[in-house]
Amino acid sequence: MSLPVNIDEYSRLVVLDDNELQAQNVAVSVRERLQRLRGIYAYWLQFPSKFDKEIVDYDMKKFKVGRAQAYDDLHLTQILMGNLQQASKEFMRWKINRDLEEDLRLARQRGDLRAAASIEKNRIMNNRTDKDDEPELEFDKIVPQQFEMTDDPTVIGIQKVPGLRDRIRKLEKKYGDTKIEDADYEEIKEEHDGNGTGS
Repeated sequence: MSLPVNIDEYSRLVVLDDNELQAQNVAVSVRERLQRLRGIYAYWLQFPSKFDKEIVDYDMKKFKVGRAQAYDDLHLTQILMGNLQQASKEFMRWKINRDLEEDLRLARQRGDLRAAASIEKNRIMNNRTDKDDEPELEFDKIVPQQFEMTDDPTVIGIQKVPGLRDRIRKLEKKYGDTKIEDADYEEIKEEHDGNGTGS
């Protein structure tokens, strides 16, 4: 799980170019994350109908980050620069509501209560006031997968070698004793000639 970030600090830094960031001695990890956020936002502007998962996949592929980090990047991008999908949905709801208001006004002028009731029903469906609000995704609660060390080769599809552990134990017993024992030795004396050099 990534560490909490200072949103105000990121909102100040995200508009600075790389030279300004270096001049302010911004940490390399923060500069790299800012590049990822800008990359995600540029991609999102180019393809505003992309879903969160597609943007996360883009972040992972383009910037070689893990899934949890990519979701965290997306969440921070949405906080700093706004959620494009949410904005476009809100715009469409606003537009439909305006059209429905106009239709409702005309239906009431004509005295068409059936049409007015139908328009009200459509307005309820458009604004989803008949349903509970969808819970916000809690990105900070995404737990990275925990990996356990193992010497079992079958987890990656390699077949076990029969009796391998016994062979390892025997070899460790035979060669594994690393104690240094004193050994007998004989000192070799150099012979010198008359010039003071060895022969």
